[in-house]
Amino acid sequence: MTTIAVIGATGRTGRLVVEHALAAGHHVTAVARHPEALGPTRARLTVHSADVLAPGSLHGVLDDQDAVISAIGAPDRGATTVYSAGTTEVIPALKPHGRLLVISSAGLSIPADAPAGTRLAARILHRLMRRTYADMARMEELLAASDLTWTVVRPTRLTDRPGTGRLRTSLGATARVGSQTTRADLADYLLASIDDPRTHRTVVAISS
Repeated sequence: MTTIAVIGATGRTGRLVVEHALAAGHHVTAVARHPEALGPTRARLTVHSADVLAPGSLHGVLDDQDAVISAIGAPDRGATTVYSAGTTEVIPALKPHGRLLVISSAGLSIPADAPAGTRLAARILHRLMRRTYADMARMEELLAASDLTWTVVRPTRLTDRPGTGRLRTSLGATARVGSQTTRADLADYLLASIDDPRTHRTVVAISS
């Protein structure tokens, strides 16, 4: 049994992380601007209202957590600082060497073994998502410079289909994975990686 804080707990992925963590028997602190959107209070669930972009809003909230999962995200492809600014608030709110897992995107890099068609599609997507990807890259740089025990999980295109239980992963995000990732599979991978030392201080590309 683990105590886990989920930041961005009312988003499409964050909700699933909360539900899967509770189903696995963990104690969960759901952090969001409007955590009441998660519905009635349940056993082992604590809700905390906080705006991750407000300086100092997480002070004291994450002190007793075994792990923190950040599921924050931008609402569209426009210019954003939500990833970097949110992570700037999360990092000092954790104890030294605290466990932090964040969601990024497989689109940040193109694996060396990707075929030509995939490379072309990736370049087009990177142009469309350049502002989001730029802020994700800033987020990853902040983590790399921190003393936290972090993991960056980079899923491919997210879908709301049921989980498959058949994940493809690439430690270091150097090899090709599949084209889609269900949010349910992503939630399961985040939880399974909490105690996996292979994922410490590295990026991991995943797909369903």
